[in-house]
Amino acid sequence: MRVRSRLNPRREKPSAWPWILYGVGRVLQVTGLVVTLVAATAFFGTPSTIAMLRMMLAGVLLFLPGWLLARKNPRRE
Repeated sequence: MRVRSRLNPRREKPSAWPWILYGVGRVLQVTGLVVTLVAATAFFGTPSTIAMLRMMLAGVLLFLPGWLLARKNPRRE
């Protein structure tokens, strides 16, 4: 009995999860940046500094998990 090897071995189909996590991370990053920008412009020159800082904190809390998720670009793996 003769065994032949494949000239073109079958490749496993890559998972979509790295791209999904990367996309969610980028969306969170952009959302956090927009919330921070809106807070900076909406409260500019007003006496409500605490409200501005709270809104900026919300933007940062959206941005940070997005940054952690989008650190690895799936294209470079």
